[in-house]
Amino acid sequence: MKKILVLGDIHANYPALKAIQSYVRAYRFDRIINTGDFTVYSTFPNETIQWFRKRKKSVCILGNTDRRILRILKGKKLKRPKKEEKRVMYFWTSENLLPENVKYLKSLPRQADFTIGNLHVGVFHGTLDDKDETLFPGIPETRFRELAKSPRYQVHIMGHSHTPYYKMIDGVHFINPGSAGRMFDGDPRVSFAILKVYSKTIDVEHFRIPYPVEVVVKGLKKNGLPDIYAEMYRAGKKLN
Repeated sequence: MKKILVLGDIHANYPALKAIQSYVRAYRFDRIINTGDFTVYSTFPNETIQWFRKRKKSVCILGNTDRRILRILKGKKLKRPKKEEKRVMYFWTSENLLPENVKYLKSLPRQADFTIGNLHVGVFHGTLDDKDETLFPGIPETRFRELAKSPRYQVHIMGHSHTPYYKMIDGVHFINPGSAGRMFDGDPRVSFAILKVYSKTIDVEHFRIPYPVEVVVKGLKKNGLPDIYAEMYRAGKKLN
């Protein structure tokens, strides 16, 4: 049996990542998965990236915020988001990332795969078909069935929706750990998943844990970032 820690959508919330690390310290993981979005919306992008850089067992991919940061650093125009209070977080992040962490982001793929036991696993920020697709658990099951038709993967690990769930559709596992940085459901606790992988089966357990929200708020205020972000983290809700 192998154990996998699944994280995603951390959004530079290093205090939350450290809280998760403390919570799972008794576990020995064979792999650590990050479904992307290391960056943007908090002030600890360097610490977050460095945490993964130090872990040789990590499998990491880029999320949409990470790709946008790389576009800015290439001198390209930021097309989205449109709202200025959101754009300021992208520009702050691009100005404060250390060169070695920029280099690391540039080295990452948009999706990844590996085999564990007898199962082939795909890691996506969106889905196999679309890196930006938001696959919520309540969408019609026909969409999951379409993705399950791919003979390549028996397990799909996805992010982007910030919504934790586990589904098994037509013998294929679909797992979203939720957000390890900013949940949207009115509960500020962050979310992650632990997988126990046997030869042909998986046990999936989701966790919600508290973290020091006010440390994040302090970082935002110290850097003069909009008050809406402090409110967002305290409330555990999405920005409009």
